[in-house]
Amino acid sequence: MNQPKIITYQLHLDDFRFLGNTNVVDQNSDFAAIWTNFFQMGGYAPILPYAVDEKPINIWFHDQQGRDVYFQGLFVTNGAQAPEGYTLMDFPGGDFLAVTTEWMESNEEAVGQAGNGRCNEYADTVNPPAGYVRADGPESLIFRIEKENAGTPQGSRYEVWIPIKKAENT
Repeated sequence: MNQPKIITYQLHLDDFRFLGNTNVVDQNSDFAAIWTNFFQMGGYAPILPYAVDEKPINIWFHDQQGRDVYFQGLFVTNGAQAPEGYTLMDFPGGDFLAVTTEWMESNEEAVGQAGNGRCNEYADTVNPPAGYVRADGPESLIFRIEKENAGTPQGSRYEVWIPIKKAENT
């Protein structure tokens, strides 16, 4: 079977608000338990009334103590309220390099190794566009955003967004 082609494109996000579940993570984190907990607390249902986009998002960021945080949720409106147990945060906008694949027939394929796995692996080493540098180091707030595009008219695909910024010498 042929692997779907990897595609990259650049995007910009203005300052945004995000609502979901935060998880401090490390190399020993149990992501199956993290996702089970998220759905046991209500999953996306309490967030949907405030969503500006219903596609699931995961934001990886560094907290004030420098720890890695995995934040499951949705982009929401400025009027969003945090349901009990959920976290509402504002993030600064910026430029991103998106790593994705061609559209796939099933969401299972998109969130599996052919999609999610390959996109995350490629995102680890992808070079930014000309005139930009990666902005995903330990000093950055956001170091990765993941978006699940499931069941669209085109099909399904997973996206991994790497923060980038204009190179200082350009």
